[in-house]
This record gives sequence, structure tokens and C-alpha cells, in this order.
Amino acid sequence: MALQRIWMPSPCYSSRGGSGVRLIVIHTAEGARTIESLGNFFANSANQVSSHTGADDKRGKIGEYVTRGNKAWTAASYNPVAVQLELCGFASWSTSVWRDQHDNMLRNCADWIAEEAKFYGIPITALSASQAQGSGRGVCQHIDLGAGGGGHVDCGSGFPMGYVLDLARGKAPAPPAPEPDTEDDVFYLAFDQGGSAPLTFTNGQSDGDHRVRLFCGRNCTVELDLATAKETYDLGWDRGPQGLKIPKGVKKGAVRIVTAPGQGAAIACTISESS
Repeated sequence: MALQRIWMPSPCYSSRGGSGVRLIVIHTAEGARTIESLGNFFANSANQVSSHTGADDKRGKIGEYVTRGNKAWTAASYNPVAVQLELCGFASWSTSVWRDQHDNMLRNCADWIAEEAKFYGIPITALSASQAQGSGRGVCQHIDLGAGGGGHVDCGSGFPMGYVLDLARGKAPAPPAPEPDTEDDVFYLAFDQGGSAPLTFTNGQSDGDHRVRLFCGRNCTVELDLATAKETYDLGWDRGPQGLKIPKGVKKGAVRIVTAPGQGAAIACTISESS
């Protein structure tokens, strides 16, 4: 479907300097949940960040913040050659969360890809990291741009790239394969620059049937100690999330980043029940 583009201009842009667009890049906003709130963030010049467009769950509508002819500020050294979209979601989302809860957003993303591909004459093809960082023409995620793109990990290992590209090509995608361990409630503890967030379970989930998955935006080793369960994981942007089942009755634990430069202090990991 033809998208309705809602203009919400950002002051954070600059000239492409004569560079031609060869990349259609997908990001996750990691905070804003609507194209309007994303637009408000990009409208603040102090934030020094922007994207060309944004998509949320409102079917058929996207936000437009920077015109195609200008360079948005969201992928570092690849900004001159990219047209970019921020999904109002999170890299920690599983494939089932994307497909079951945010299909409208995925379809908006697919329609945007189709429109940009037609406008620039770019093939609707998923690029590998080496192709995206080389001279490839096609579609990629922010993570595929590596350190030169800012070293980010979005859109995450659960993002259904093949499904979105099939939609963009006008194909009817196959039904999603069931994810393993769907009987467990999965909670993510993300690490980047040494930070973390507490895990909170509802009362109905405090029965031992839940796990923590660790996700790191850098290559590092993480030691997870949750009461009777203690394991060490090698994490990194290219390895995806790794998980450990949390024993029944566990209410707190500790996480230690043991090899990242300048890190090593334990991070409190409080597991609490919410009403």
C-alpha cells in the first residue's frame, strides 16, 4: 500500500556531499513507541540525531523527519549513502513479538522499503555485513554496518528480516516457525557501556518458569550468578542473546562483566514481583 508520510521536520541533517544512496537501512528506536514521540526527539537539535523516517503500529502511516536528498544522522560514516528508517521497537524483541504483536509495523517497514527501492533503483535484497560495509546495494540492518556505523546491534537477532523483505517484494510469506521454549517467559538483560536494567516479573510468572537472556552490544564475557545457578557466557553483537533458566524462588542475583575493557564490577540484578 502507498504510505502516508507525515512530515515532522528535524533540524539534525546535512548534505550528502554528492554521494549516491546505495543502502536502505533499518533501525530500532530503543525508546520511542510512536512516530510522534520519535519526531519530538529528533526535533530537539541538542540530541544531534535523526533518521529519514520512522514506523510504528499505525498501519499505512510513517513519520518523515529528513528529506531523501539530505543526510540523516543515525549511522555514522554510512549516513551519506543511506536512506534510513527507525522502527518504534527494541532489538531485544523475539520473532514472535515482532510477528504477533507488531505486524502492522513490519508491514509499514516493508512498504517503506518497496517505495525507497523503487525511488533509488535499489534491489530488495538482504546484504551481508561485508556487502553493506563494502559497495553493496540493497537492504540491511544497523548491525550490518559494524563499527563504521556506530557499533550498534539493532534490529536484533529476532527481527524477521526475511518476512519483511518478502512483504516488500509483494510475496506472501510462509507462516512463522514456532520458537523453542515458548512455554517459558523470557526476560532480557541488556549490556552496553556496562549498564543493565532490573528484571521484573508479574506475580503470575513467579513460578520458576522464566529465564533471563543476556544480550551485549560489545564482545565481552559475562558471569551470571543467580542463587544456585551460575554460568559464564561469551557475549557479543554477532553472537545473539544467550539464556539461563532462573530457579524457582530466586529473588536476586549478580552479573559481572569480566573481560570488557574498563569493566569488571558486579551489576546488581534484582528480580522482583510486580503487582
